[in-house]
Amino acid sequence: MTLNSNHTPEAVHPNSRLSAATARHRRDDSENELYTRFRYEPVQGLGYEEGINRRDPSTIIKVGELYYVWYTRCTDPKYKWLNTDLWYATSLDGRSWTEHGPAVERGLEGDWDDFSVFTCNILVADGMYYLCYQARSFRSARNVVGMAKACSPGGPWEKLPEPILQTTPDGKLIDEGSGYANWSRSEEKGPWDSGAVHDPGILPRFGTYWLYYKGHQIGSTMPADSKWGVAVADNPEGPYVKHPLNPITNSGHEIWVWPWKSGVAAIVDWAGPEKDTVQYSENGVNFDVVAALEDVPPAGRAYIPDKFTDPVPRHGTGYVSGGASRNRTCVPRPPRTCCRRSP
Repeated sequence: MTLNSNHTPEAVHPNSRLSAATARHRRDDSENELYTRFRYEPVQGLGYEEGINRRDPSTIIKVGELYYVWYTRCTDPKYKWLNTDLWYATSLDGRSWTEHGPAVERGLEGDWDDFSVFTCNILVADGMYYLCYQARSFRSARNVVGMAKACSPGGPWEKLPEPILQTTPDGKLIDEGSGYANWSRSEEKGPWDSGAVHDPGILPRFGTYWLYYKGHQIGSTMPADSKWGVAVADNPEGPYVKHPLNPITNSGHEIWVWPWKSGVAAIVDWAGPEKDTVQYSENGVNFDVVAALEDVPPAGRAYIPDKFTDPVPRHGTGYVSGGASRNRTCVPRPPRTCCRRSP
């Protein structure tokens, strides 16, 4: 039997006898360094506790003999992730954690962060520790990114006086002057990051600092329509300049990026058309899907020993453990390999 031209493989790939799926196939999962499967284990000290919501952990770092993690802590039964502060905990083994209390708290009434400080990440640079986090005021639902710095991972933390990243000032909310406003309730639709810039995470690259962040659009009706962008600065405190190619992903909710070889790898989680994938970019901007995943950790973070080492001359080697928010609690994972490392 001879197929007509509308049904032959040549109709898709004129110079090939390959199907479309075979033509785009790169490698099997068993040969893919960026494919992984996740295992979950409970930990002590940060488990479920009635009336307390611990969520959105930071990257885990190790200083001396201690592991550190920062996270959002909420006791508001209505909002779960608003009306919050940033707390931290330490561990000797990654399994048993001790909660120490607030690291960064909300601002005073009238400040740009008087409603919530939440969803943080850590940067270590030049002997200093920097917590970047999203913040919200009672007077506006447009989240911004703030920063605090310290000489020690245990603090005390000094907030920078102004946000280091703000939303694109376009679009108009129906309840523009309220911190409780919903981004989908708009009088005028805005750009992709007009409603919020949040979930920040900073990587050092080639002597500069790359702040990856999630954007939400004023007028978007689905939380899953979030995308990622990046802003670059010459020093950790900014000023950060948004990249002209933003957004740099078409999917993804919580930011999860790390240095991999000479580029940047990312786990793009549950949101968007390219959800539940690992993506890679040689230049940190143009990302391609390189693996599909299952059971991706919600609000996942990781222990990445070389995360804050500039990629020249070394190559990023990946992460060796992680944490996630499950069942309204922050769950760091013990140090155990859960992603392949470069040979």
